[in-house]
Amino acid sequence: MSRAAFFYVVAFAIAQVPQAARADGVLPSVATPVQREQAQSRFRRGKELASKQRYEEAATEFRASHEIVTSPNTRLELARCMRMAGRLVAAYAEFGRTAVEAKELEADDNRYQRAREAAVAERQEIEPKLGFVTLAIANPSEGTRVTVASEEIRRPAWAEPAPIAAGSTEIVVETPVHLPIRRTVTVAAGEKISLSIDAQSGEPETGPPQPSVAPAAPPEPVRNNLSSLRPWAYVSGGVGAAGLVSFALFGALARSNYDDLQTACGGDACPVSKQDEIAAGKTKQTIANVSLVFGVLGAAAGATLFVLSMPKDAPVTSLGLFVLPGGLGVGGGLR
Repeated sequence: MSRAAFFYVVAFAIAQVPQAARADGVLPSVATPVQREQAQSRFRRGKELASKQRYEEAATEFRASHEIVTSPNTRLELARCMRMAGRLVAAYAEFGRTAVEAKELEADDNRYQRAREAAVAERQEIEPKLGFVTLAIANPSEGTRVTVASEEIRRPAWAEPAPIAAGSTEIVVETPVHLPIRRTVTVAAGEKISLSIDAQSGEPETGPPQPSVAPAAPPEPVRNNLSSLRPWAYVSGGVGAAGLVSFALFGALARSNYDDLQTACGGDACPVSKQDEIAAGKTKQTIANVSLVFGVLGAAAGATLFVLSMPKDAPVTSLGLFVLPGGLGVGGGLR
């Protein structure tokens, strides 16, 4: 492997992977006996699971071991589990990290040279099975993010060929105040393509201008909803009419009584024998007076309710009481 090719592996492996995905343990040179034993225990368990072709479970053990003590040999086994599980893109990246890690540590322990050479060789075996896309991101802002197949590509690796599985892959470029830009590329195994994307070409987050909204129609005039008062107008009018009739009847009876007593007694006080007739006359007069009050109030209430219950656009009837010879009357007219 040439020096230039190796430095490409180093640059891509470091830049492509988010920091959270590279949770490394302590260096082997500073690991305590307890840390070494813990890491070896998880490593042996991973080897056992891998021998049973339980690659995902084995990968979990190798990852846990590496998080205790950073060892290129552990990362190499993790990459192999990913490859055997069919996760070729992840395995390709993990082999690259193994080569980087081994290169950094082999100055202190030349045993890691074999891990580096194995990682580079096995990574090259995977390469023909993958496609590669080289991105050219124009006009990026500080907050621009690029993801390829849901994996974020860090800014230093944007211009480097990114490995993708053969077939269709979605590429998303996200820039603040713009909607995400989505592109789908299709590659065959071993194919390498380039894609240019302007990071500022996404639609503004506010979206396109909204069509003008026609002014709302004026509200319909409020209809008179007092028509339910009409029956009560009739009831009140009936009470008023009955009161006036009662007033006329008992007023006439009281007047007749008075005339009879006036004739019988003349201008003098009436004798005791006439007291019943006097009391009867007074009672009839009281009933007539009370009937007059009920008649006037009933007629007035009926007229008021009748007017209120009329439609607003109907001509208003003016009702009133008036005096007739010998009694009261109710009348009205249009206005």
